[in-house]
Amino acid sequence: MPRMSTPSTRPDHDSALSDRLVDRIGQHRYGMWFDHTTRLSIQGERVDVAAESQFVADWIGRHFRRDLEEVARQTIGEGASVDLRVAPEIFGKSEPAAANRSDEQRGPRHRAAAGAPARPAAKSGSRRQQLRRLEEFVVGTSNRLAFQTTQALADDPETAPPILFVHGECGVGKTHLLQGAVERRARSHPGQVVRYVTGEEFTNEYIAAVRGQKIDAFRSRMRRLDLLAIDDIHFLSNKNATQNEFLHTLDAIGLGGSNLLLASDEHPRQISRFSTALTSRFLAGMVVRIERPELAMREQLVTQLAEERGLDLTDAAARLLAARFTGSVRELRGGITKLTALRRLDGARTDAVGAIMVEQMLEGETAPGPRTPVRLGEIIEAVCTRIGVEADELLGRGRHRRVVLARGLVVHLARELTTLSFPEIARGLGRENHSTVHTAARRILRNLQANTALALPGVSEGSLNEFVEQLKYDVVRRSSSR
Repeated sequence: MPRMSTPSTRPDHDSALSDRLVDRIGQHRYGMWFDHTTRLSIQGERVDVAAESQFVADWIGRHFRRDLEEVARQTIGEGASVDLRVAPEIFGKSEPAAANRSDEQRGPRHRAAAGAPARPAAKSGSRRQQLRRLEEFVVGTSNRLAFQTTQALADDPETAPPILFVHGECGVGKTHLLQGAVERRARSHPGQVVRYVTGEEFTNEYIAAVRGQKIDAFRSRMRRLDLLAIDDIHFLSNKNATQNEFLHTLDAIGLGGSNLLLASDEHPRQISRFSTALTSRFLAGMVVRIERPELAMREQLVTQLAEERGLDLTDAAARLLAARFTGSVRELRGGITKLTALRRLDGARTDAVGAIMVEQMLEGETAPGPRTPVRLGEIIEAVCTRIGVEADELLGRGRHRRVVLARGLVVHLARELTTLSFPEIARGLGRENHSTVHTAARRILRNLQANTALALPGVSEGSLNEFVEQLKYDVVRRSSSR
């Protein structure tokens, strides 16, 4: 691709300058910021850098000035200087007068100079939402790594990974982490420009920019950010044009040393119809999964949610709620909301809500269960996924601790959630004799009755009872989604 340059006194030096700049910053970055948006020329002992917009000039000044100065000295000599200017007329465009440009167009340094520190935008458009705070996030074993990496990204962007991808089921706190990171960064680094947006909002803004012929303004808005947090990034699935635009946004932010924080219900590899280039970028960063909250964390969440609503719970009531709602934080929130409404109907009472009222609330509700018959294959898949073994290992003859535990759990759940007999379960596991399957079921049952602790590195540090409840939820969810 031929490089464009304005007439100069030494055209051969123009080419040498461009070649050295490509060698220094790479062809990709040169193509993004110099091939089409900037023209270089040598005028005597000066390198003239003409940018098509103030945004491009600010970006180049911030990220490539040292590179330009170095290649200028190499090409012209030690006395070389660099002159960076905005010249839209070269590109057939007109730049609005500086006095008329909004803060959005001027860039973060102009905003800071004008005494207007960046404020985190929770939602685009006229509707604004109070961002959640990291200080209010309840931390447990299921989300500790995700919280710590998000906190590091918010507090110390220099050492944080450029891309952090958080994934997990609905209602486990992904949105809270993203909003909390944006809110914390805005507080701790008031000169930076940060933004929280959903995947749907990013898509809608892009479409509106294309239709309104304002794509340059859209790119300027997105690519000047120091931290961009996009929730539900899987919304971009099957939207090729939006994915391509986001890929360029991702590259521009990353090249400038900024941070990108993403959240999805699925691991990057599992998001259907996502481009290979985007998936590769995500995997090059840090990918962290958030599990469903464990029992101790659910008890803490119950207490916190009740306090937010002015509801006083006894310890027994909190434990009962935490034991019943084993899924997402949203389920816990729903239970607390219903309990609060019931308490208000009984306004004469002033004592703490006890276990009896919780039992009365739960009395008319059926326990979570499968809407369709559970298949043995779904149980095997759920157990293997959570424990971290391959199905071939489970169906084989291996005696590793994880494999033996996985087989026992499959048998226990199959007896509880299906109508299969021991011989049928044995055949499903590739066993000719069902006595070993029967023994595995008895062993799991004894451990459950004894409330045995479970300590599998990278899997769980709670009780076996809690782990089984989590597995039941996994199986029911898989079965119900059929």
